[in-house]
Amino acid sequence: MQKGTGQAAAEKAPAVLKALIVDDEYPARMELRYRLEKYPDVEIIGEATSAREALHLIEALDYDVIFLDVQMPGVNGIELARQLRGREVPPRIVFVTAYENYAVPAFEMRAVDYLLKPIDDERLAETIQRLREARGLARPEPGEGEREGRRSPTLTWVLCERDERQIPVAPNEIVYIFSEGYNVYVQTHSERLVTRYTLQELTERLPSDQFFRCHRSYLVNIYQIREISPYFNGAYLLRMKDKNHSEVLVSRSNVKKLKELFAMD
Repeated sequence: MQKGTGQAAAEKAPAVLKALIVDDEYPARMELRYRLEKYPDVEIIGEATSAREALHLIEALDYDVIFLDVQMPGVNGIELARQLRGREVPPRIVFVTAYENYAVPAFEMRAVDYLLKPIDDERLAETIQRLREARGLARPEPGEGEREGRRSPTLTWVLCERDERQIPVAPNEIVYIFSEGYNVYVQTHSERLVTRYTLQELTERLPSDQFFRCHRSYLVNIYQIREISPYFNGAYLLRMKDKNHSEVLVSRSNVKKLKELFAMD
């Protein structure tokens, strides 16, 4: 039996992310609205100039995502996010701010992302994709905001986890990354953290002039290599600069690339 026109249209309609913009500055709201309107699966259905006004809107309507400024008169964005976490189904939060120093408390609120003003187009594209993935949405056909075939945006932070808290780690702080079983771990100088990124995603999205895939299970920061030594059967061994002086194997298939990186004979 042929489906009715209305039913078929409903099945083809893309899932839409209902968005609320919260910022006390009118130009900032208009700039963000303009940028978000380029995404066909994001619908801005509300704006608020304060946390109090935002709470009234959230009580009246369920939003999928709130683009939230941090510094506002009265209750700030961090406190508003903390209040929203107590809801049965809290909206997802994307902080949009001119200040870098709120990143850690923002991720402790389990924010999807932390965007710095002025907003970079590639970073915004990354944020929208994170929101889609959080809801299990497929990427729509490329529109004005996204060009087909473009490389995924380079990561500014690698989001990790510790004791159910979100920990943003800057790429320069990473010594190496490795996969073990079903998990991927980020090793800094002093600690090891789990991340939800796959090793392949991190290989593609961390700076290629800084990170080297030396083994199918390892990705190393070349500026964190302490020593390079020959190993068995044509492989090499890297000793890293973390506090334990970890050893990382370079597989035979990647030795040529290693020698090119360091101009080794």
